[in-house]
Amino acid sequence: MKKVLFFLASVLVFASCENYYIDQNLGGSDFNPTDVRTIDYTLTDADYKSIVSNKDNIALALAECTAEDSSAYTAFLQIAIDMAFNKIAVADVYVPAFLGAKFPQLSKGSLFNITYNTCEGAPAYLTTFANTTKYALSAADYETIWGGKKGINYLTPATMMQLSSVLPAEGEEGALLAVVYDYKDSEPSFGGGSDDDDEETPKGFFDGTPETRGYWTPAEVMAAYAAGTLKEGDSLKVGGILGEWYSKSLNTTYGNLDYYLYDQDGTSRFEMWRSFSLNSALWASYDFVDVTNATATDVNGFSITVGDTIIGIGAFKYYADYDVYEFNSGCYIVEHRPAATPSAAPKKVAAAANGKKTVLYQYTNGKWSAYKNSDATVVVLPEEVYSAVGFNYLLDKNKDVLTTFLAQEYPYAQVGKAYTVVYVSTKEGVYNAKEFIYDGTAFVENLGMSTATTTFSLSDVWGSTIYYKQYIMGEGQGKLTIQDVKLQDPLTYVWYYSAAYGMCASAYKDGASYDSESWLVTPMIDLTRAKTPQFSFDQAFNKAPNFTEEAAVFVSTDYVDDVTTATWTQLEWNTNEDGTLNVPGGTSWVFQPSGYFDMSAYVGEKIHIAFRYTTSNGVSGTWEIRNLLLSEPEN
Repeated sequence: MKKVLFFLASVLVFASCENYYIDQNLGGSDFNPTDVRTIDYTLTDADYKSIVSNKDNIALALAECTAEDSSAYTAFLQIAIDMAFNKIAVADVYVPAFLGAKFPQLSKGSLFNITYNTCEGAPAYLTTFANTTKYALSAADYETIWGGKKGINYLTPATMMQLSSVLPAEGEEGALLAVVYDYKDSEPSFGGGSDDDDEETPKGFFDGTPETRGYWTPAEVMAAYAAGTLKEGDSLKVGGILGEWYSKSLNTTYGNLDYYLYDQDGTSRFEMWRSFSLNSALWASYDFVDVTNATATDVNGFSITVGDTIIGIGAFKYYADYDVYEFNSGCYIVEHRPAATPSAAPKKVAAAANGKKTVLYQYTNGKWSAYKNSDATVVVLPEEVYSAVGFNYLLDKNKDVLTTFLAQEYPYAQVGKAYTVVYVSTKEGVYNAKEFIYDGTAFVENLGMSTATTTFSLSDVWGSTIYYKQYIMGEGQGKLTIQDVKLQDPLTYVWYYSAAYGMCASAYKDGASYDSESWLVTPMIDLTRAKTPQFSFDQAFNKAPNFTEEAAVFVSTDYVDDVTTATWTQLEWNTNEDGTLNVPGGTSWVFQPSGYFDMSAYVGEKIHIAFRYTTSNGVSGTWEIRNLLLSEPEN
């Protein structure tokens, strides 16, 4: 015990002596060691929580609130929930206090390139669905669609094309209707006379035998299959009333002869999507023609190749040159050859069931048309879903209902594709919409999550007045990207990093100069919240008198990985007081400042800056750059 006490006493004495030494010889308690750092740092989940719990940040958020509006504080608290900043609570405001608390030892001149998540919110187009109104077809509407026939209060494949004819005669441009109607997949049997029969079945359509007319009816296929006349693997032509083939529920035999109907652009489209050959094992052998890959003859706006499954509208008309049929008035004939290899999967796993349907229509150019969106597949939540959950509307927290619906509706969803569900969100019938992205395993709500990087510098306090800074010297190439557009043999590169001089460009090799074009591009620089940004760098140029012919600086707002496909604007060189260009003369290795380039034109943008080096005619100088800085002017 005595030894332990003696040891502790020794430690205390030593510590006391050390403090005395510092006080007496290094300026006492006022001594502050210099610790200047430049660090790339990505915020962690714990950091977002620290930002929200920081007392200085809490004070900042509360200062933005009024008695009537506390949205700023709510947005601030949301940072810890989303693990991301948002449109109201931005990184520029709340990161400085976090850095001061987390890194109190750093000295003036330190730089942090902070990478963080930002949630910009759902896509803007979703707000347009709030103006959607519901329109349920009435008995009078069905009567109009059926040409005066009463009592048929549903639509069928043959009448879907007439849906828009009973919608309101006029509407505001862009107005949206969620149209609700009852649907059956088979046509009604009117009976009572040959005239009605003639309307439904063209005379002579079923006359003769399969051999004499050249195609089979559904009933004949089933009978021949049962008798063994037709066997699995046979290829055949099939003709009949559309509704007869639409419902698999009529007879289990239809399980071998499957197809798919759905509504698009206000019309009924017929798509063969499984093998029409009689092979019950061919569940995976989809024979499906997509608009994007079909070729040959144009059939109602769709291109079809011999042997492909036919997509059409109406009933089919025969095209002898291509051995295909166009759907044109009530019946169809389809020839199918077994698919050699599986092709694209259908949009859904099965034909639409009977019952209530809801489709979205929009009033554009003086008429109602099925709503179109090239960026997302847009669907309206069916009435049956509300019945299943026990409410006639869904709250925002019920988005699991929407993802369950999408999973059932689109089992073959494409990875990365957007799917939007329009649904009733209040008991008053107000509509809302959410967009989901399929990630390969689930539908994930699109909240506009992205990453951004902002440079924060320490002067008296932390601030974000520096948008991009790279010394290069001692740092290397860093995140600068090189792209060679032209390299004349024997050149293998132009831009390279030199520990002594910075980033250098030269087309001189083995005693000769060669043709070249090579770009050095900065990472993305975020100026969305900049005020009066300016850009500068240091440069040297030697071994050629034509600096402005070989060296140029450009800015792009749409660059993505390839300089040849981006739009570039060249920055004009600054001038000296005597009117001459402030550029190197080409006869010295001395570095000189470029002067400040005014970047105010790019406030609100995300940009890339590029240094283009190009040579020809056997002359090439060497261009050297370093100390890149894009920031607000110093006060």
